[in-house]
Amino acid sequence: MWEFTQTSVHWIDIVLIVSYLAGITVFGFYYKSHVKTAKDYFLANRSLPWWVIGLSIIGTNIGSNDYIGAAGNAYSIGIAQANFEWIGAIPAMILSALVFIPFFWRAGVYSIPEYLGLRYNNAVRFIAACVMSVFAVVIVGVFLWATAIMLQTYLGWPIWFSILVTATVVGFYTISGGLGAVAITDTVQAFIMFFTAIIVAFIGIEKIGGFDMFIKILQNNYPDHLHSFLPANHPVFPWPGVILGLGIVLSPAYWCANQAILQRTFAAKSEWDGKASMMFAACLKTFVPFLIVMPGLLALTLAGKSITHQDQALPWVIKHILPAGISGLMFVAFIAALQSSIDSTMNSTSVMIVRDIINVAKKTKLTDRAQLRLGKLFTFIILIVGIAFAPITAYFQGIYVYVQYALSLFQGPIFALMLFGILDKRITPSAGLFSMISGLAVAAVLGWLQFNMLYIAFLSFVYSAIALYIVSLLTKRKPEAELKNVVYSNVVEID
Repeated sequence: MWEFTQTSVHWIDIVLIVSYLAGITVFGFYYKSHVKTAKDYFLANRSLPWWVIGLSIIGTNIGSNDYIGAAGNAYSIGIAQANFEWIGAIPAMILSALVFIPFFWRAGVYSIPEYLGLRYNNAVRFIAACVMSVFAVVIVGVFLWATAIMLQTYLGWPIWFSILVTATVVGFYTISGGLGAVAITDTVQAFIMFFTAIIVAFIGIEKIGGFDMFIKILQNNYPDHLHSFLPANHPVFPWPGVILGLGIVLSPAYWCANQAILQRTFAAKSEWDGKASMMFAACLKTFVPFLIVMPGLLALTLAGKSITHQDQALPWVIKHILPAGISGLMFVAFIAALQSSIDSTMNSTSVMIVRDIINVAKKTKLTDRAQLRLGKLFTFIILIVGIAFAPITAYFQGIYVYVQYALSLFQGPIFALMLFGILDKRITPSAGLFSMISGLAVAAVLGWLQFNMLYIAFLSFVYSAIALYIVSLLTKRKPEAELKNVVYSNVVEID
């Protein structure tokens, strides 16, 4: 388990990797002097401009899960993977910018559960925070496992050693600098990821013999990989499930109700910056499929079906087709993807644990100093628990499927509460609580019955929406005064 494998890595690649890791660590040490209050730590004192937030959103979204998992899925199923970027992102990002972000920003919340508490009650807030926090901790393990796969393939490091090294590096600046450090490093990392992905695509296609040869090989040898949608009986991504589960539920839920993605929009210096940041990110997202799907297709055309596990597709490309210097830069891009995923997840989860779980459960509210101290403590604890969960990832078909399946178990009910809570003031607090608890139970039963994850998301969403309206007919509404800037029909301009 701790055996190091001999590999040949050029000294230029080593210098690039070490320089990047050292630079990020020094930055984290420097930025910690900017963090003096809980608002500094969790929301960067609400000072972030739109372009920093937009790049940070993309940096967080294109995580190690996408680099490894999406490339692996593209190797396995082809360009249908791009549906998770186009159908599964851009429409929902526009919806988030125009409908959801204005309400979150005006309400002055720190988290999605906090908004649910304002719209419904503290019981809904507490349960939502618990569910989302458990998911986030497990996902930290996914990010670490993805990194371990890369390090093992590229440098010959054993799995556990790789996990511990990467956790130490990324944990340092995240715990020290809070959301401000996360957003700024994500911005730098987004530039690195886009730049290196373009280089990989160019070199890979040139090695194959040009774009025409690349397409010809796919058409002749792997024609099924060129289908935009997979058959209705596909076990993982059936096309009806992609439309209903991904397009209607999982995608809007991710972009409109995901704490790790939206927390930086809460830190925008104005409502306009918050909305503009997501629209800017949507423009950048248009190019993402070409960057994360292409490596999987390159591995397929160059290596055929010889790769043992689909999640090894990207490491294979880096190791076998990229020259010295470029392979090191690509490895730096991957580390950047890991960091942008894990730093956002840890910081956003610490917000929910401190403010939406502990602060709600306590009779006496936490002081600002206590929130700051606990925020840093729980960021560290989340990292440790994530390390422990990392090996579980190996038991799933691929890490991308693992993440989407986990999301399908709770995003349907939570998105129903978010969407109909914002649009209709008639929805009651009691309906919200009942719909969330029973909706999560329905999703769990559907999972136990081995429904496809996309259908789990859609059916649990439909159930929760129906439950909201039925129970609302029988229970008391929230007073109008408590819904100011919380529902669409009760918006008040902020000076």
